[in-house]
Amino acid sequence: MTDAARAAVDRVVAALSAADAPTEQRVEIVQRRFRGTRMVVAGDVWRLGAVCADASGALFATGEVLVVARPTHPNHRSATALRRNELRQLAAKSGIRDGSTVVLDARPLDLAAPEAPLVATDAGVAVEWTPGAVPAPLEGYLTERAELLLHPPRGAAD
Repeated sequence: MTDAARAAVDRVVAALSAADAPTEQRVEIVQRRFRGTRMVVAGDVWRLGAVCADASGALFATGEVLVVARPTHPNHRSATALRRNELRQLAAKSGIRDGSTVVLDARPLDLAAPEAPLVATDAGVAVEWTPGAVPAPLEGYLTERAELLLHPPRGAAD
């Protein structure tokens, strides 16, 4: 089961690498003794829906996705919007370029011991792309998401 899943991940990573597909930065928030809280870039990933993959073939559960931009005006904002503004400020303070997309809190996944969003099925490893959804076979899911990354629908990036 894991051999087929590993082969599927490797094929998608090879295709994304060969196509020079755009990546996003996987970041972690760290507490530094003298410099305070910072966002530290942990590597580049391709965001493929509920999972991310890096060039080595490692898979991660997609965490919070944030486009680094000037924080919006805080009047009449929800707690979520205020928190995202704080994260944008932290990203800027940490030297992450304006306009970058970062994936925060991406959790490493193990194909041999699937945990959400990966699930083990009779047919092999699958992705539960949203809680409660019917799991999609890993290979088909990754192939479809890679295709969308390489060839976004018209208007998707506008």
